[in-house]
Amino acid sequence: MDLSVIIRACGAQRHIAACLRSVTRCPRETIDMECIVVSSSAGETAAVVGRYGERDNRIKLFVMDNGDTSDACNTGIEKASGRYILFLDAADRLCEDAWEQIEAAVEEEYADLVAFSWITSRRNGRLKAWMLPISDVISTDESEARRLMYADSALSTCGAKLFKSRIIRDNNLFFMPAGADLDEFDDLYFVTEYFEHCESYLMTKAMILYCPQKDRGVMKNCGMEERLEMLGKLYDLQAGAAGRCQDDALMRSVQVHYLRVLTELFCRSARENHYGRSALETIYAKALENRFLRDLIDGLDERWISPGIRRYEYRLFRTGSAAKIRRYFCIKARLQD
Repeated sequence: MDLSVIIRACGAQRHIAACLRSVTRCPRETIDMECIVVSSSAGETAAVVGRYGERDNRIKLFVMDNGDTSDACNTGIEKASGRYILFLDAADRLCEDAWEQIEAAVEEEYADLVAFSWITSRRNGRLKAWMLPISDVISTDESEARRLMYADSALSTCGAKLFKSRIIRDNNLFFMPAGADLDEFDDLYFVTEYFEHCESYLMTKAMILYCPQKDRGVMKNCGMEERLEMLGKLYDLQAGAAGRCQDDALMRSVQVHYLRVLTELFCRSARENHYGRSALETIYAKALENRFLRDLIDGLDERWISPGIRRYEYRLFRTGSAAKIRRYFCIKARLQD
């Protein structure tokens, strides 16, 4: 079989029909495809999938007794028989011409990892195209793939990617189960581990997927200290993988990327904080004592950072002044809103 589409359909009865319609546009004549839908209950979602399965025998439903999206992915991998695997959330939809792009990648067996561009929706309902930041329409360059994996957020999710099932099984890769450390970032962990076993890559600006904007619950439910601890663990994961590439320029790019992530975190905290300037300064003062933050800032060289706003933010962190940092990020948060 050429391709297994795995749909994580936990509590998704409102969206699953549209997702299945986009999947079943797959041409039978050119792609041997199976669609594995994994649901956490036998309720309305399962009923909708069952009706589609009666009309299209490529659709297979598996119901878990309990579990979340990570468990659904692991179940899907266990059941999949395709050479390639494409992961979807039930709220995702494949674009009209997606199957032309997927067909070319599957038939030619281009690469161990195939990454497409995608479309998402903003909070105001407008659509936004997320083009992979590559040097050409299509890239197979290994150094560019490493940059997108470790020094950018472009490859941080499983969406809009084709994975080889052989690599997943040969290396016993799986999604972190619910309750595991940093299970909110199970996609990033999976892709990072998978990437280390790849020998060939294909990245394209062709868009295959529409997905609604997702907001990690961990960013809404945790305080600054918890967020920094999580960010430090994510940094250790990706910096460790990048370090094994023995590429000094790549490591510098990883550090600069996490400076950008750090500034986004501080800006978000300014936007969310409702306790006044004194309370926010206290939060920032405590954050400035965080080991990950201090090690990252101390390990950066200003010459690695492009002149402009990012370099100013780096200098701001170097001052260690919670008051200055609070004033800056409060202004930045208002401007972004």
